[in-house]
Amino acid sequence: MNFSRHFRVERLAPGVHAALAVPGGFALCNSGIVDLGGETVVFDSMLTPTAGALLARTAERLTGRRPAWVVNSHWHGDHIWGNSAFVSSHIVSSRTVRANIEARSLSQFRNDRREMRRELPRLTGPRSPYAKRDRAELRGWFQGVVSMPPSHRIVPPGVTFEDELVLTGSRRSIELRTYGGGHSPSDVFAYLPDERVVFAGDLALRGLHPSVGDGRPRAWVAILRRMEKLPISTVVPGHGSPGPKSTLATTRTYLQDLQRIVREWMRTRKEARTLSRIPIPAPYRRWGFSIMFPGNVLRTYRLARAEALGRARHGNGRAP
Repeated sequence: MNFSRHFRVERLAPGVHAALAVPGGFALCNSGIVDLGGETVVFDSMLTPTAGALLARTAERLTGRRPAWVVNSHWHGDHIWGNSAFVSSHIVSSRTVRANIEARSLSQFRNDRREMRRELPRLTGPRSPYAKRDRAELRGWFQGVVSMPPSHRIVPPGVTFEDELVLTGSRRSIELRTYGGGHSPSDVFAYLPDERVVFAGDLALRGLHPSVGDGRPRAWVAILRRMEKLPISTVVPGHGSPGPKSTLATTRTYLQDLQRIVREWMRTRKEARTLSRIPIPAPYRRWGFSIMFPGNVLRTYRLARAEALGRARHGNGRAP
């Protein structure tokens, strides 16, 4: 069912829908629409107020009411800059997500507008660094951010929780949980126990390289292992199409492979400049957002080196 050029809607269960970002649109991330019975919840407000406003209208069309709650999975702009379109909703997330939005989101927005305006002409040029399969999605991302006015208002959550918050209606409950930070300093996911559906935010992606630039792979792997213990039938990733429970394991394996690659590279004591030339492993070569891979390797290396130096200072090992 196509609602716009920004996203399409997929029914997961009666009263439970996924709003899936369309390449080239201004949504970029996936969202959820859940009818609790008496109240409507939206999970992640998308990249832009344009997509966010359409998401709010779509939620009202599907459930008969405006969203009472909007959940922010983490602080990154592609999941929260649509908050300003939900003026009558309670925006909710963990305390750490709120703190990061307040401290970092405006700076990210300003930097992204400047950098994406510069990058747009390079998308399709002869020396474009971007894979052809990614260009439609990147164009929507860049144009979406550039289209937002410099005065765009960052709206942080007004309701926060520490570890878990359960919202209950006459039809179902939704469990908002955080197991800490993996992809970001704090990652919130939504779990529907009756339907066995998880809205994972960027803790899980499907068919796309995740971004590790703000994350910690070791903690991320532990979070995914903990999530895998839940009874789950469907995972709605932050980006990519909904998939089975194994979507969590696939993301976990990717992160573990990053750690393995870095450990092997550190053992050989190669020059640091060769990090950027490490090839993408065969299972991930067809994944979208391949431009993320070199940065993911570098971030994983820096964390591993910091850990090794820490052990060396405490006499528990040698620094590389």
